[in-house]
Amino acid sequence: MNKSFIVLFSLCWSLGVAQAQETFPAIRLVPEDFVQDSVKQVHWTTNTFAIKWKYTEAGAKKMVAFWGQHPGQKVCIQVGNFQTPPFIAPEPIDPVTHSDWKADWLKRRTDKFMNLNESDAKAVVTGIKGK
Repeated sequence: MNKSFIVLFSLCWSLGVAQAQETFPAIRLVPEDFVQDSVKQVHWTTNTFAIKWKYTEAGAKKMVAFWGQHPGQKVCIQVGNFQTPPFIAPEPIDPVTHSDWKADWLKRRTDKFMNLNESDAKAVVTGIKGK
């Protein structure tokens, strides 16, 4: 009886976990989306890194279009073998300044991933560089 209960409980629990996993819209970025000589890796804290870059004009437009399709929703970014944890995509209007941030951002076209461990930082750089 105890073994049957354990097996049944395990099956039910694993089904519940599988159903509880959410999927989120994700955008896959490729090396052509990045200005290659803009990529910088820096130490963020003692054990973490930040990767900073500038998008190409086409890459920036791709990001703005993706964010525009999913404003205020949880989304992910994929670069090579790395995927960000879900985060909230920007809204079309900045809630603090009540201005459209897109025009200004398209001039800068910069972004970053922060608090990455060493292996994730390497995966991001490899994905950006395409090597």
